Amino acid sequence: MPSVDPELAHAVGLRVVDHDHLADDDQEHTAVQTSTIAALLDGAYDGEVTIGELLEAGDLGLGTLDALDGELVILDGEAWQCAADGSVNRVDAGTTTPFAVVTRFAADETLEAPGPLAHDELMALLEKHAPPTTGCDAIRIDGRFSRVHARSVPRQAPPYPSLAEVAENQVEWTFDDVEGTVVGFRFPRSAAGLEVTGHHLHFLAADRSCGGHVLECDLERGTVQVEEVDGLRLELPPGVEIPSAADADEEAVRRIESS
Repeated sequence: MPSVDPELAHAVGLRVVDHDHLADDDQEHTAVQTSTIAALLDGAYDGEVTIGELLEAGDLGLGTLDALDGELVILDGEAWQCAADGSVNRVDAGTTTPFAVVTRFAADETLEAPGPLAHDELMALLEKHAPPTTGCDAIRIDGRFSRVHARSVPRQAPPYPSLAEVAENQVEWTFDDVEGTVVGFRFPRSAAGLEVTGHHLHFLAADRSCGGHVLECDLERGTVQVEEVDGLRLELPPGVEIPSAADADEEAVRRIESS
């Protein structure tokens, strides 16, 4: 068992599990993750866990695919790739992922959006309803979005560049007046290096015509569901370790994820 920072373990109920026991726990309010954002930042893009294994562990989530091949959205137990060419494709169960986090979503709180919300207002609403005990939650927003600014990245080839280098060539789109779903997670600052801290969100259109990593989104109307996450089961691929707080480059991750 790798050394785990006590603050991190306490904040997210962290348990490190091996590959064969990724989906053993049937408890609600538990997220399941493969690898770490720090490893992805350093170019660890080779997938180990299959999408089929991931779907056994959860029905809502996000991540990426082998060789960083686009943005991954898990919604209602189905896996979708939002590719850099703009297409949205159902992902085969045998496809692997180098980084993903999922949960068996069961909302603790459901609310109707109080009128149209610009991106900053929507983020403030999500922050307001973040659980005070763990600061960690899973999110699902269904509705009509007046604007979604999204991105994806193309498949990479070895030797892999860093995530910062890949982000310099990301593809961005703006989708106007689109029905769909935003899924994601919020993790506390104590999870820096392990996960994207703050809100990490992906979008998928209702007609599966578009999607990607959310840079900004304006919600016209919709329903917001929030589930408190008080446990995290983490699978570490060979060569990947839990980063220490001192080694976690939180600013670099936020810069890449928000630009």
